[in-house]
Amino acid sequence: MKITKPFTLLLVLCSLLSFGSAYGEDESYFVGEISSQDILSNFSNFAQHSNDVDYSESDLSTLKNLDADIQIKVFFGQWCHDSVREVPRIINLLEQVNNSNIKPWFYALDTSKSDPKMLAKEHGIKKTPTLIIYRDNIELGRILEVPESDWAIDISQLLNKN
Repeated sequence: MKITKPFTLLLVLCSLLSFGSAYGEDESYFVGEISSQDILSNFSNFAQHSNDVDYSESDLSTLKNLDADIQIKVFFGQWCHDSVREVPRIINLLEQVNNSNIKPWFYALDTSKSDPKMLAKEHGIKKTPTLIIYRDNIELGRILEVPESDWAIDISQLLNKN
């Protein structure tokens, strides 16, 4: 059987397309600001980790009793396994703390850790997730990818040392 050049070219092209989609190159990921509720509602792989950690009352007390306005910015990737595991844990913590003085802000990045608004570059984001804590618009510290002990303790330590 004689294989023609167009048929061979078609075979090669189909092989390349299937290789790309097997490695996620054709997948599109959400990029931009998103609420915690939308993360858990729209990203099923995130929702499965929302109750992975139980925080003790003593771990939560610093955050529950915080009376200063704090902003927590979380840069993450929908494609990132650390983000899939850790962002729901952060959301769970903030829900348990339920302190109106803590203002969370979640921002999804593309696979190159960038975004059209250039916020990742502006904030120097190199790893996901990156959690940045601010008081009075002054950065107090960052937690990159995973906390050293857990989110409640690490965030409380950053707040207490500043």
